[in-house]
Amino acid sequence: MSATTQSSGVGRQGRNAGLITDLKYRWPARYRASWAALVVLLVVIVPVTPRALSGPSVELVTALAGVLVVAALGQMLIIMVGALDLSVGAIVSVAAGVVVHYGGENANIPLVIAAAVVVPVLLSLLNGVLISVLRLNPLIVTLATFGIITGAIRLWTGVSLSVTGRAPEALTSFAQPALGMVSAIFVYALVIAVLLILMLGKTRFGQRIAFVGSNRRAARVLGISVVRTELGTFALAGLLYGIAGVLLAGYLGTPDVQSGAVYQLATITVVGIAGAMFGGGPANVASVVTAAVFLQLLDQFLALLGLGAGSRVMVQGFVLVLAVGAITMGQYSASGLSRGLRLGGRRSSNPASDHHDPLPRARADEQAISTSSLNGDRNDND
Repeated sequence: MSATTQSSGVGRQGRNAGLITDLKYRWPARYRASWAALVVLLVVIVPVTPRALSGPSVELVTALAGVLVVAALGQMLIIMVGALDLSVGAIVSVAAGVVVHYGGENANIPLVIAAAVVVPVLLSLLNGVLISVLRLNPLIVTLATFGIITGAIRLWTGVSLSVTGRAPEALTSFAQPALGMVSAIFVYALVIAVLLILMLGKTRFGQRIAFVGSNRRAARVLGISVVRTELGTFALAGLLYGIAGVLLAGYLGTPDVQSGAVYQLATITVVGIAGAMFGGGPANVASVVTAAVFLQLLDQFLALLGLGAGSRVMVQGFVLVLAVGAITMGQYSASGLSRGLRLGGRRSSNPASDHHDPLPRARADEQAISTSSLNGDRNDND
């Protein structure tokens, strides 16, 4: 009876250890950083500025966080294939500009929204061709397209994007409602995030995105069309940028040419806080959602404290550096700790090899050298 109980206890411990190992593999520490940061921020906000958690404030934060989630998911895909997109702000502004410029009276609103989504797809695909096919530097390419697109928008529509500068009423009625204190845009963003999780985990194309970003050469050896995968990733990112621009236009009601500019740094910061590796490889969608909420809530908290827009952008930059640095140091620390534990396990498994002398091997070698020297001296004397 006792043997059966002991064996069942050992089996239960083995299953628990297996579950913990599986959790650590699927949700490593770098993905948990954004969740921890959000919890810490909430603990600070409650006693300092409880107004940040009031109804109107939460609705504003969730609305802007929803737009940021969609745009950051596009940036996440680009980073997963080992690139970086600095043109995201301009592409989001293009989508908002198409909606406002062509969504006037008697306009076919569904067709206008479709065009506002297709144009960002084409622009992002152009980035993909320059980066994946011509192998140009992603930073140079996307920074150049950011400047070109921003200047083209000003020439095309002016600062206010149209004569009235207003988004279609049908779009504002879709983007501005709230479910309780949570904006409808955040709900739409959650739906998009779930669909992206399913795509990345259940489809062949989604699984290839992380594989290509992890090792482009190995992916090619295994028969994966690397260029096609990367171009598809850029197109999908452009689709997300377009959706973000449409939702932003609908929520703001009167966007301008600079409305999307904040997403150039914000999306990179969110993906960095979410634990994505900027050299390419897998990323976590849920952590991106949490990081977007954290960053938008932090911005609202700082605004209520009286900080200006420039100061808040500086804080975003500091947060990005701290997040990437903390995640990198955490990985090195974890790897060092695991090596130490493995080394300790080997020593404990072979206790006969341990001696009280801290340098047994060095002293043995020294003794052997002395013996050989003595023998040599004897031979010389003989």
